[in-house]
Amino acid sequence: MKLKNKLLIVMVLILTVSGIIVTGIWYWVSKKMSVVYAENISKSAMLDAYHAFEYILTDTAYMTTMIAIDRNNVIVPVLTLSTKVIKENGQWNDVYLKNKRLILNYIISIDGYKYYISGISVVVNKECVFSSNHIVPSDEGVLSEIMALDREKLKNSVVMMKPVHMEGMKSNSKSDYVVPAVRGILDSFGNIIGYVVVYFDYGVIDQMFSTSLPQNSIFFVTDSKKNLIYSNYDMSEDDFNNLSDGYIKSSFFADKVAWEFKIAIPTEYYTKRINYTALLSGVMIVVIVVISVIICIILTSRMLREITVLKNKMQGIANGDMDIRYKVKANDEIGQMGLVFNSMIDKIETLMETVEYKEREKRKAEISFLQAQINPHFLSNTLNTVVWMAKIQHADNIVPLVNNLNSLLNSVIREKKELVLLKDELDYVDRYLNIMEYNGNYDFTVKKDIENIALNLYIPRFILQPILENAIYHGKSEDLNSEITIKAFVEAEYLNIIISDNGVGMTKEEIEMIFAKDDSKYTSNKIGIKNVNERIKTLFGDDYGIYYESRPGKYTKCKFLLPKKENCQ
Repeated sequence: MKLKNKLLIVMVLILTVSGIIVTGIWYWVSKKMSVVYAENISKSAMLDAYHAFEYILTDTAYMTTMIAIDRNNVIVPVLTLSTKVIKENGQWNDVYLKNKRLILNYIISIDGYKYYISGISVVVNKECVFSSNHIVPSDEGVLSEIMALDREKLKNSVVMMKPVHMEGMKSNSKSDYVVPAVRGILDSFGNIIGYVVVYFDYGVIDQMFSTSLPQNSIFFVTDSKKNLIYSNYDMSEDDFNNLSDGYIKSSFFADKVAWEFKIAIPTEYYTKRINYTALLSGVMIVVIVVISVIICIILTSRMLREITVLKNKMQGIANGDMDIRYKVKANDEIGQMGLVFNSMIDKIETLMETVEYKEREKRKAEISFLQAQINPHFLSNTLNTVVWMAKIQHADNIVPLVNNLNSLLNSVIREKKELVLLKDELDYVDRYLNIMEYNGNYDFTVKKDIENIALNLYIPRFILQPILENAIYHGKSEDLNSEITIKAFVEAEYLNIIISDNGVGMTKEEIEMIFAKDDSKYTSNKIGIKNVNERIKTLFGDDYGIYYESRPGKYTKCKFLLPKKENCQ
């Protein structure tokens, strides 16, 4: 695929993906905010409806309390009617008529005090029910419900009942339903002797609850017994609970009246503008992508024209034409590439001349090397001849020395593996120590403490000899017999080798100098120790290597930490 097409594809993908991501994030955030907004609206609508009703409820509670505690006009007449004889020969007597008149005159005088009250009743029992107008809870079921209410609660507060259908409503009522609010009438001992019933105009409640409802929302009010108090839709509570996911639902329980308010707001009403905006954003992204593609085509065509020219020049170089050069037209990245291209051609020509010269010199050197080459086994054969001559001359003390030297030489020449068995490395060390004993300048004793399992483990070759050499040359003791100990043991997954001497020891600074980066002042032996440490770390990692422990005038220990390798791979 051409670079031009790749650039266009990349630009289109970047613009498209960026647009989709931005639009998706915006849509997700907006939708989440709309849901939160709808939830807040639903809660606010419920609270507004309840607070409006609470104001009326508080006023009504005050009025019912005022009626229920009026001693002369309510308490005394109700107590008389509930305790005295009020019928004679099946007819109401003067006691009944007198107290009835007192009660009716009083409740009629305060009827109409509030616009939302359709009537007031005082209930002594099923026979004595007095109302300010024609609203009379004559239905046996309603009276039974009133008398079955929680008597303890009626002593201190108003209890709201479910809506009741009534006949003979006042002309100014907005509905033929009323909502009874009941409070108990108490005697001096705190016992309920009757009930005050204030009838709410249901039409006023309907208007109050539906005033601030959001569009297309569904509103339910039920009492503690799940009786329906109010609903703006003709549906049951089960239908409300089974509404689809397209609604935001909220609920609120009003302890004061033991009513539960429920509202469901359709989310579509709040998200349709978001969906429209997202669609519009998608169209705009498509338009932007199309315009961007056109601009990219124009710009990339101009830019890639010079790249094509430079590519053709390179093709000419590949075909062997070294006289080609690129003509720089602008001081931009392509122009700089052209300058680098021209410089590269010049350097290639120079390099080709240099390579040709070095090849000629290399051929001359190879011929000279072949003429002067000595067989690596020549020295070994010569040492074997020395051994043979020493035996003829009966110089037997020379034979072991030369044999050890010959063995060391063969180990260096023939062994090509990086790892060897510990027992083979110890054989090499033994030959080295034999040669050092023949030297005669050093008097030392060598002790070994090697675990059998350690003998067949692999270690890097030629790592023990430099440490032993350092112990021989620098570990001599003036007062004691010089002693060198070689110890090897396995611990977990590690092979530990310790070479120690009882010599003069080293200070902390001298130990640090062995491993320092600046080795210009070191002897060849100390450089060898540093190289051994670097070889171990190169082969096995930085967790392995050589560690020195020394006490001046007492001892020096060189500790090898190696992996437990049972094969040479």
